[in-house]
Amino acid sequence: MSINKIQVYIVTGFLGSGKTTFLNQFIHYQSDKRIIVIENEIGKTNIDGALIIDSVEDVVELTAGCLCCNLNEKLYDLLFDLEKRRSEFDILIIETTGIADPSAVAETIWTGGFMDKNYVLKNTICLADAQYMQQSIEQSDEARRQIVFSDIVLLNKCDLVDKVKINDLRLLISEINPFAKIFEGIEGHFSNQEILQFSGQATDRTEKKTAKISTDYQYKHNGIQTFTLIFDKPFDFAHLRHTLMLLLHVNKHQIYRIKGILDIADMENRIIIQSVYKSYRIEEGSVWGGDEIKLSKIVFIGHDVEKSSIERVFKQCLIKSAHAT
Repeated sequence: MSINKIQVYIVTGFLGSGKTTFLNQFIHYQSDKRIIVIENEIGKTNIDGALIIDSVEDVVELTAGCLCCNLNEKLYDLLFDLEKRRSEFDILIIETTGIADPSAVAETIWTGGFMDKNYVLKNTICLADAQYMQQSIEQSDEARRQIVFSDIVLLNKCDLVDKVKINDLRLLISEINPFAKIFEGIEGHFSNQEILQFSGQATDRTEKKTAKISTDYQYKHNGIQTFTLIFDKPFDFAHLRHTLMLLLHVNKHQIYRIKGILDIADMENRIIIQSVYKSYRIEEGSVWGGDEIKLSKIVFIGHDVEKSSIERVFKQCLIKSAHAT
């Protein structure tokens, strides 16, 4: 018997970006759903937890420190305990601190086994203050990573800046993270229906978005580097998986995210790859067309990542190289 997985939303954003205001209206919009919120703050007193509206089933406070620092122990244990209460709620929302790296939270949901069986990450949502986003990105590595690891970026307080500024910010977000879906809002209010309908983790979304990204796409600024690799020969699957595992383990602090479409030898379907730090997923995509040119396209987002070195490593996994070895 299949188990309905618990849908998880991660809500992040830099200090003062409007996370709690958005969270309240996001919860209110889903009044027919039973929601539990994990509220994380640094320090012994969780002020934001007291600001969450009363309609949620429970607000679980983690005040012993930042989630990204105590993840393996505290968050995993909490999610394990919450699974025993799965009959009490439909949705789980995890709100990180303003200086947290949401990738660590996402990686916990991706650990496989118990987590993969019981939880599914629907979206990582980042609140960005339209007035101060660019300044935050230029000055803070945490703010940059929040953009990098988010599926949805909510550009908040758009009434306080002009349209030219908004367009510039949208371009900046897309350059850093070409997979992010961007919504504009005022005072924490956004199109909740569209947010709920969207899933940045969905395989078909990754496949379609990757296909549209330019083959020569490249961005580098403020320590963040994004680029695309293209291969016109199929990969040896076993060789690729082994190489990918080693690559992410050795470069877990440099390679933030990978998303791509792969042509695998002797497979009729595209293979979709996604990674967060050292954790990765490989899933089946759509079937290649009979007359379609099979190209593997992989997008990398990281810090001080040498494109030519990564390309050289992946070339060794192509079917011709693998057979020669």
